[in-house]
Amino acid sequence: MSEKLNYLTILAEEQNITRAAARLFVSQPALTAYLNRLEAELGTKLFDRSKTPIKITPAGAYYISEMEKISAQQDRLQHELKQIDFDPEMKLNIGIGRNRGSLWLPKILPRLYSEFPDAHLSISEDRDINMSEKVVRGILDVAIVETYAYRSMLTYMRLPEERHLLITHPDNPVAVGRDISGNSPESPLDVEASLLCDQLFICPNIRGGLNRSTQWLFSTFNFNPKRLLFVMNDATSYQLAVNGVGVTFQNSVYSKVIRTEGTPLFIMPGGKPTLRKVFAVFTDESMTQLKRAFLRITHDVMSEELCGHLTEPEYM
Repeated sequence: MSEKLNYLTILAEEQNITRAAARLFVSQPALTAYLNRLEAELGTKLFDRSKTPIKITPAGAYYISEMEKISAQQDRLQHELKQIDFDPEMKLNIGIGRNRGSLWLPKILPRLYSEFPDAHLSISEDRDINMSEKVVRGILDVAIVETYAYRSMLTYMRLPEERHLLITHPDNPVAVGRDISGNSPESPLDVEASLLCDQLFICPNIRGGLNRSTQWLFSTFNFNPKRLLFVMNDATSYQLAVNGVGVTFQNSVYSKVIRTEGTPLFIMPGGKPTLRKVFAVFTDESMTQLKRAFLRITHDVMSEELCGHLTEPEYM
């Protein structure tokens, strides 16, 4: 079904049977014959081919929309049927934000798979509050979140705190005449907030507005950059800043997992990074060995990276 649906979607995009056939790697007569058969079967025209370019009809647009829903349901059904055959002890549904997942999962999952090579994992990316609710409803087994609404039926394991601070390039004017030899995420360069107003500030775009972290930063230190550059990915923001394009407020871990041509300069009004609390949220029900291992490895990886040594997990 998905292949035939793709035929119609490409036709609607190209508005030309010859070009659509070329994109689909089929012959023009074969694509025309398929469309003729389908329209005859449905008893309606999906495309108005009386003139060039061809146009999708209202019936065609409705048909594609409904078939996309059916195709998605089929994919979901096939996935769920396959899930039935897996050992419940070897299944784990994990929730984690997209940017945080890009930092930690490449370090966590190899260790987990080395202990449980037959594990069947699924990763869900969502907002923190939504992921916590999905844990309550049993859709997720565990979620890694920064913010949440406390629920008595949930268990919260406190993970090591992440450092967030301003990151830029050493050639940034704020560093002129200053000693940056010992610069690090733990010891950022102390800069006056007023010096940041003329900077190009790179920040994630959340539905057309500033994300929560950026709003907090501007409000806390009482400054408002004159120029903003919105991007959709934190890693992109980090790489742009380190390579000489502006300043960004990011997780310091990016400096350890992303290689760049430039060297990061860590700065912060007051000379101290902002610490962010992170939690693993789960229920004590269905506490499989795989789930316990994921929690243990997640805590170990983050404590090694952020603290330099293993720490004891705390529970709430």
